[in-house]
Amino acid sequence: MRDFGQVATFHTSEQEISPMCIYLVKNDSKGDKLLFRYPFCSFGRPVKVTANDQKRSLHKESVMDNAVQPHELNDFTDDVLSSLFAVKTELCGRKFELKVNNVRFVGNPIQIQTGGNEGVGKHGGVGGETKPESPSIILINIVFALDSFARRLIVHNYYEISRCVGVALKHEEKRCAYLSSQIKDMLMVHDSMATGSECDLDTSFENDQHFEKILKNCSLAQYLKRVFEDISTTGKVNIKVDGWIDVSYCVTSKVHRFFRKDQYFEPYFIDKCLEGIAPYHGLLLLADRKVLLDSLPLDTSPSVVRVINMYSPIKSLETLSADSDLTIAQVFNIAGHLVYWGDATIIFPLTENNLYTIAPHVPTERNNKYALKFKEKFPDYDLLEVMSEFSFPTSLQYKMCPVDDKSSGSTMVQIIIWLLQHKMLLQLHTYIYFMPSSKGLGYYKEESDDDDDEHYKLPSEEPMAMYQLRSDTESVVTTYSESMCKAEKMFHELDEAEQMAMMHIPATANPDDFQLLMRLLRKGYFKGNHHIEEIMYLQNIRRSDLIQLLDKFKDVLVIVEMQDPIISCFYSQ
Repeated sequence: MRDFGQVATFHTSEQEISPMCIYLVKNDSKGDKLLFRYPFCSFGRPVKVTANDQKRSLHKESVMDNAVQPHELNDFTDDVLSSLFAVKTELCGRKFELKVNNVRFVGNPIQIQTGGNEGVGKHGGVGGETKPESPSIILINIVFALDSFARRLIVHNYYEISRCVGVALKHEEKRCAYLSSQIKDMLMVHDSMATGSECDLDTSFENDQHFEKILKNCSLAQYLKRVFEDISTTGKVNIKVDGWIDVSYCVTSKVHRFFRKDQYFEPYFIDKCLEGIAPYHGLLLLADRKVLLDSLPLDTSPSVVRVINMYSPIKSLETLSADSDLTIAQVFNIAGHLVYWGDATIIFPLTENNLYTIAPHVPTERNNKYALKFKEKFPDYDLLEVMSEFSFPTSLQYKMCPVDDKSSGSTMVQIIIWLLQHKMLLQLHTYIYFMPSSKGLGYYKEESDDDDDEHYKLPSEEPMAMYQLRSDTESVVTTYSESMCKAEKMFHELDEAEQMAMMHIPATANPDDFQLLMRLLRKGYFKGNHHIEEIMYLQNIRRSDLIQLLDKFKDVLVIVEMQDPIISCFYSQ
């Protein structure tokens, strides 16, 4: 079997993937300052620590729905955090990482030139002033607090998010002094609520009020809050900084989820699987077509829209390419994009011969959230009853045959699509092994398509039963077609026991069947690496012909039902 990610999952906790907090720190000629952090509740101000409460959670559990469990961190004042995150200019544009106890702080500091812009527009000054300021250099660092045991690939996601937001702020500062304006507004809130001295243990209650007011009045703080919440819930970041610059990012470990809570995707495994997509694969949208089209950015390529409009779960990527008037390479790229963002998944196109069974680790509680969701869409069906019908591998043709009502048959197809979208059904494919003896297939040389056909030698004697059964009066065949030459050569590369097993099969006497078997064997399709649908596509063979061949040579061909390794990575293992 080709290894496309059977181990594409790792036991990873939710805390390891989700951020604990997001910070915005600036450093310029006037010093460093922690401008904003979120969540700001119950963290960041000094407290009296008791013997029973040595550590405090970074944020409350009730910040949002589906929020991560609270992480613990030794308390630091905002000034201490500001000093830690305000790095030197030499580190600008490089990855920032700091580990303190059980927390890892990750960012990508960026250096921005502020001021000096004439006609800076709506963000150009306070009270409508448009007078340009003298240029100055400011360092901005957007920092995420993560679990100290977060995997390196997960940490890399937050480097990239920090960098993308920083680049967008740099662009907006150059365009309309957006960052300067936001920093001024934040500093004004801090100054207006300051008591005239540094906050101590008894006067620190106003710290949270600073950030709460900043969140209410500053759009940059609202963008950072949205980034934090989007990552913590869906794993997708889609913001438009200052209504101008799109910042989009996908944390694949959050987007692609399994039924097992301790398993998550690793990004490079998805890339590895997408490399194995073939034209005979199909695409299955995981969201309603209209909803997906409405969610696309305004500058989306028309090719993407065309593919979504022409999409159908019964179409292969090759057919979708023809219907969309795009090259197959373009369709592959678009399919990879949709899969990466969790908007689609790879399947084999729906046909009546498809074989489906229940996926592992599917929740079977009677009133689980999937059962309720299924009931809303299909009121006349029960999810558990439908799932029970696929306890053993069942073909779509079998499910459709007893149905006389066409509307009911259409409903069943929609149910199967729904189950595939929610990863509750997986498709099994037939893989073939050539087993002519109890020891399996012996060594033989595989032939590639570009081998020189002129070097095939004719056999000196006839090894097959088809010749032995002839009468002595029949002349030995002295002329061979190219395909028969190759078939004979392949036959002679088998050992004696394997040849004897073949000679006892009546179908061997049929030249067409014998040539087809030897051709597929020579190409390496009987080693369990290629399923029937792939063989049909690559060799341009009809399913009926291949099924007949399997039946005629069932004594030496062993079939196994397994998942397509390219698709199996999207399921719990």
